[in-house]
Amino acid sequence: MKRDVEMVKVQLVYTKTCIYCPASKALFKELKKNHKFDYEEIDAMSQEGQKLVAKYSIMSVPTIIVDGKVKFTGIPAKDKAIAAVTGK
Repeated sequence: MKRDVEMVKVQLVYTKTCIYCPASKALFKELKKNHKFDYEEIDAMSQEGQKLVAKYSIMSVPTIIVDGKVKFTGIPAKDKAIAAVTGK
């Protein structure tokens, strides 16, 4: 049986030295409590992270990729993040 609505996929690309990344991570972890979406944190310096950096021409972090498209760079406003994860 095919699902009518697929879950939104969020990938947060970060680095360990990024001063804004912890706040962005905390925002999406908070949203996970009330909204259903796939969430993954990826270190930009990892092998997988380097592939995303090249694919999306990422120049700064945090970069948030939603369903295969760069949606935010930096810490998004909570209402915009909610809209991105709910598809509304």
